[in-house]
Amino acid sequence: MSSVGILGAGAMGQGIAHVASIGGWNVQLFDIDVSVAHAACASIAARLNKRVERGRMSAADAQAAIARIEVAHEPSHLSACDLLVEAIVEDMDIKVQALTALIGHLPSDAIIATNTSSLSVTSLGQQLGCPERVCGMHFFNPAPVMKLVEVVAGEHTSAAVVDTVASIATAWGKTIARCADTPGFIVNRVARPYYLEAFRCLEDGLGAPDGIDSAMREAADFRMGPFELTDLIGHDVNTATTRSVWSSWNEPARLMPVHAQEALVASGDLGRKTGCGVYSYAGDAPVAVIGPGQQAMTLTRPLTAAASGFAKAIGEAASSNEPPLQVAMMRVLCGLFNEAMWAKADGVADAHAIDTAMRFGVNYPKGPFQWMKDVGEPVVDAAFEALCADVSEDRFARPATGA
Repeated sequence: MSSVGILGAGAMGQGIAHVASIGGWNVQLFDIDVSVAHAACASIAARLNKRVERGRMSAADAQAAIARIEVAHEPSHLSACDLLVEAIVEDMDIKVQALTALIGHLPSDAIIATNTSSLSVTSLGQQLGCPERVCGMHFFNPAPVMKLVEVVAGEHTSAAVVDTVASIATAWGKTIARCADTPGFIVNRVARPYYLEAFRCLEDGLGAPDGIDSAMREAADFRMGPFELTDLIGHDVNTATTRSVWSSWNEPARLMPVHAQEALVASGDLGRKTGCGVYSYAGDAPVAVIGPGQQAMTLTRPLTAAASGFAKAIGEAASSNEPPLQVAMMRVLCGLFNEAMWAKADGVADAHAIDTAMRFGVNYPKGPFQWMKDVGEPVVDAAFEALCADVSEDRFARPATGA
């Protein structure tokens, strides 16, 4: 296999074409607007040449990669493609319509991979009439930089197809995480508590946004705090994913959308792209414009004791935080731990795949299962016991199968 067609020449399609060409594959880039595909090729060439300027790639390798990318002006130009990767808008009807127009031009055994981050691979395959050939190949943006590819097996996807897609992604220099076709796959499900529980801690008066962000960066070693990150992602995008995952998993309380974030969306304060979200970006430095809840939750002695022990297990920086921020950090991390356990129990993926996905898909400092192991079972158990006694709606109830 050495030829890939890419449907969609937007940012993600460009990124995948970039990755495939560097991986030695011939690329046919197809877009409904041919001018967009040509502009995409020019953009990819510019980025590859920039790598040469920075000493990250030889000029010969860059030119060879550029030469491997062509614009497919007609569907028939995809006739030699072993693989077609779809990277267009997240709308099932549009995906089905676009792919249906191309399938007849592909080899009969060509693999059809979708870059969807939220739609059902199984449903897409069934609607296309070739479910055994359809697989999820979920890259993360920007595709040339982010290491992870979630390889998603639909209910009827051939095992050989899944293995082949995994092998291709690996050959293209990516780290793979195999998972089942479930809402949110791994990353978009397991990451939800990082945002949701942080907002709940804010509502409960455990800290200001910059304090919670600082605790998660400096004490827990995340690259960005939850409020910084949601401002960057866009609260409209973040809440839409939350609503989708929450509703698809039968609306568990731990995944429920949070009023404070929904209010930002309602007011149009979507984050960096609108100039204001949790922080205002009007000045030289971001300034928090949302404060903690007026009625701070009561910190019980068992809760603060558990949070203190948890902070010590995390590290010296965590131990130096005041008790409210220690509780907030424990709640956010235990939220992540718990969702990872639920994802494993629900058959989404095994512990190794979940850890891999969270490390390389969203750059977490550790995978949740490895982190729980490092913190230690007694400390983790004490944290969950205290949280279950203190936090309503059974948000920290672990699955019966445990970790």
